[in-house]
Amino acid sequence: MSILSKTWLRSWFTHPNIEFTYPYSGRNLELMDTIMNRYRDEKIPIDKFELSYSFYSQGSQPIDKWFYIALQNGVKYVFFKGLDYSWSIFTILTAKSLTELVLECCTLMPISFSSGVTNCNSLRKLSLTRVKLDEDMLQTLLNCCPLIVSFIFDQCWGLEKIELLNLENIKDLKIQFCKGEEEIDSSNLESLEYTGYKIPKLKVARQLKHLIFNHYCSGSLKAAWFYNLRKFLSNSTSCPQVSLWFSQCNEINLTDLQLHHGVATPKVDVLNVDCTWRNGECPTFLDALLWSCHPRRLNILSTSATFKCFINRLIYMKNIYLKNLCQYSPWHGQLELKGAQVYIFDDNTSESWHSVELNREELSPDMPFYGEYSFLLDW
Repeated sequence: MSILSKTWLRSWFTHPNIEFTYPYSGRNLELMDTIMNRYRDEKIPIDKFELSYSFYSQGSQPIDKWFYIALQNGVKYVFFKGLDYSWSIFTILTAKSLTELVLECCTLMPISFSSGVTNCNSLRKLSLTRVKLDEDMLQTLLNCCPLIVSFIFDQCWGLEKIELLNLENIKDLKIQFCKGEEEIDSSNLESLEYTGYKIPKLKVARQLKHLIFNHYCSGSLKAAWFYNLRKFLSNSTSCPQVSLWFSQCNEINLTDLQLHHGVATPKVDVLNVDCTWRNGECPTFLDALLWSCHPRRLNILSTSATFKCFINRLIYMKNIYLKNLCQYSPWHGQLELKGAQVYIFDDNTSESWHSVELNREELSPDMPFYGEYSFLLDW
């Protein structure tokens, strides 16, 4: 046991992964400093260095020293979460061994570029969450890390316009709730996951292999919005999921959609739509939505009145296909529906989802005001 204890103690003291979570002042800081000094003095390799810090007084803790030790000892993965902690990210990027950097809740500005910026050719993955930075910092950061293949940009702020250009090697890009008008060079992108309040502009040289799109729409809708959605979704050969949230509804001028042609209707595996407005049924909404994309499954959260309106529109589209008639609009061919299966969610039954006929007469008159509904659509 004595031999085992000594071996275990040595292994524990030289573990390549270090994680400090929410350190405070006093004894904890002394212990952390002692640990890092031992790694420095004995030149113990460090693969992963994780530091979560919720309270920080600039200059009172040796955080910069700990990072320097990790960099000197060949760290490959760095995670740092520090409330309002401001430091130069380019110090971290001087490490030739660093392959993945994850930053949360810190500030990357203000900073001076007068001293020059060293390229980090080892970094492959970069993740920024709730980080404050400006346009110059973002572009400089991407320029000095030319071999990044995965980039996460989540709830970052301080930018008026988000331009992700010259992404020569980035294959996977994830953007969530970042304020600013987005313009993305997707020439070499293979995968894009986007969540936000605007439909971003894509500079496309080839189609994406994978696209997940989550969009929160505020204000009134026009035909141009549905065209932008259709054009955006058409940039991908595979779109497994699109989620849309609408706070209000208004009639869509379907005639205006005739002005937007030349883009094939994109296919979507799952289309989730939250349309919990109270101001009417809006029959033209579903027509415009299904003109912008053809989902295999359509899931909606809506009032019972909106759901019944959707049922009517789907019946109409199915009749167009069966009778091959042109009774509503010149672009009816894009809305021809071979068939549909309808499911209603009811948590009061043993099986939460149960199917109903595509027939309004079959629907219960005492349906709940809000409900979850699902349609399997065959185009």
